[in-house]
Amino acid sequence: MGMRYAVLGMLILFALGDGCSPQAAVVGVQDYGRVVGRVLDATTNRPIPNALISVGSLYATNADVIGAFSLRTVAGDQTITARAPGYTTASADATITKDETVSIGYIRLVPLTAPVGMPTLQPPPTPSPKPSPSPPSTQAPGMSPPPSTTGPATSPTPSQAPPN
Repeated sequence: MGMRYAVLGMLILFALGDGCSPQAAVVGVQDYGRVVGRVLDATTNRPIPNALISVGSLYATNADVIGAFSLRTVAGDQTITARAPGYTTASADATITKDETVSIGYIRLVPLTAPVGMPTLQPPPTPSPKPSPSPPSTQAPGMSPPPSTTGPATSPTPSQAPPN
């Protein structure tokens, strides 16, 4: 019978653990913030819809049709990872601030089918978080200039060209 009490006593001690000593640096309630960004194909700068975005193994979301994502996660230094079928995995580090939204810009994934050494494009400019006046539109290459409304053209036409 003594052995039975000894085993029972040991079980109770193990169950209580080290409950008599003060707990060291136990975090109670977690602070949360939000991280936003977009996932792009590094060779075309096109969005990758439905890419999986994760912070650790507990917080994950999918990118929308334009590659954008917004993920609520624990505040602090975090690594944000993006993956999609047919692409390499890429990560970005960010410091998530409590009750605020942090933009990491673009996470760019390289297609697995890209030839070795194929150059990737420069990322597009990162959008600023504050609205700014839109710059004047620029002409795309190969488009003709708009017709002039100030008068005749100043360059000589073939019929006005001086003889050689």
